[in-house]
Amino acid sequence: MSEPITAVLVRAAEFTASGRPRQAIDLLRPAVAAHPHHAEAWCRLAAAHLDAGEPDPALLAAKRALVLDGDQAWAQRLAALSLSELGRQAEAVVAARESVRRKPADWRCQVVLSEVLAVDPATRAEAVEVARHATGLAPTEARAFQVLGDAALRVRDWGGAEWAYRAALRLDPTDEDVRANLATVRRRRGTPKPANAPKPAAAPPTPDALAAAQALGWQALTRVAAVLVAGELLLLLSGMPSPSPLLGWFSGLLVVVSLGLLAKAVLFAGRGRRRTVLRVPRHRPKLALVLGLFGVSLLLLVAWTIAVAFGATTLQPVVFAWITALAGGAVVVLGGHHR
Repeated sequence: MSEPITAVLVRAAEFTASGRPRQAIDLLRPAVAAHPHHAEAWCRLAAAHLDAGEPDPALLAAKRALVLDGDQAWAQRLAALSLSELGRQAEAVVAARESVRRKPADWRCQVVLSEVLAVDPATRAEAVEVARHATGLAPTEARAFQVLGDAALRVRDWGGAEWAYRAALRLDPTDEDVRANLATVRRRRGTPKPANAPKPAAAPPTPDALAAAQALGWQALTRVAAVLVAGELLLLLSGMPSPSPLLGWFSGLLVVVSLGLLAKAVLFAGRGRRRTVLRVPRHRPKLALVLGLFGVSLLLLVAWTIAVAFGATTLQPVVFAWITALAGGAVVVLGGHHR
């Protein structure tokens, strides 16, 4: 070919994206003949054949790409889709899982795995989970939410399907297929859901919502750190050499104030953000660590308060509680707000 292979691949991708796979195929056939070791060219050809509804040549092209030094995850995705179109579901699942193994953080691999899993009733619940994971990897990709909606629709999870399709339309309002599927879900939502169907998919927090909830959480933990570190130090100094029962009331007050600050952060977040605030520790390990340290400190304070009420005179639990709170406060002060 006289035209550089890179330019051919760009034009072929444009043809495929604009719904003209036949032109892409006509362009790519002489390209792979002239460059038989170009893995991307074979992948582009396989994708064009799939868009043209030709799974047999698509599978052959994907297999050629698999033996070359290229993007193996892409070739495995194309092979999985081709095998699925040919009704060879077991092989399609194997190829899709291999693509995920090669690139677990690539949302497109997760989407293809969900699509092929959704064909078999026995693996449809897994298809929903895989698609949900894809939306977490790519919260701005409409295709990921569309596949989640399709998977949820297959298990008759009307609520999860409607939420996913709505999210897809927010990202791409021009997709008529999604709009039609959403209308189908709305018509059928009154149908009882099977008892063994998965629960509706919970909306994954968006990056902006997660950042706002994280800021709210750190603000509350900063106040708790000040209360615990200062309050427990005061307990230690006041309790030497032997604590009085009155200090037990002060210890209990510290526990109540700390829990109140944490509860306030959740309750005053607003209904729209409350669930996101509760889910922040799952996404921010450092915040979860601080929360755990303060939890240990509060438990030690509770235990010491009860012990003092029964006449105990030791200050050891308060010492450990203060050290734990100090460690959590150090994380908050030194690095908590950076992640």
